[in-house]
Amino acid sequence: MIKEFKFGGQTTYNVTAQQLLDMGFLQPDIDAALKAQDIADVDFNRRLAYRTDSDPLYMEWQYDQTEIKEKEWRAKIAEIKARFPLPEHK
Repeated sequence: MIKEFKFGGQTTYNVTAQQLLDMGFLQPDIDAALKAQDIADVDFNRRLAYRTDSDPLYMEWQYDQTEIKEKEWRAKIAEIKARFPLPEHK
């Protein structure tokens, strides 16, 4: 599902790739929209996870200034990136 598809001054919301093909759009344009949607979804999920999971650990590290707290914070960042990897497109 593509949440927002903009092309030629026209915006379409909540459509599938097949619906766009049926409307006459070209596959490369649909692929680009799908890639952009995937990246936007990962970005949203990462931002939310950073706010809820890693930011509190960062604040603890800033307060304590200990190596252990820094490692916990950096490990959480790596875990979030692994949980929400950037999409691989050809």
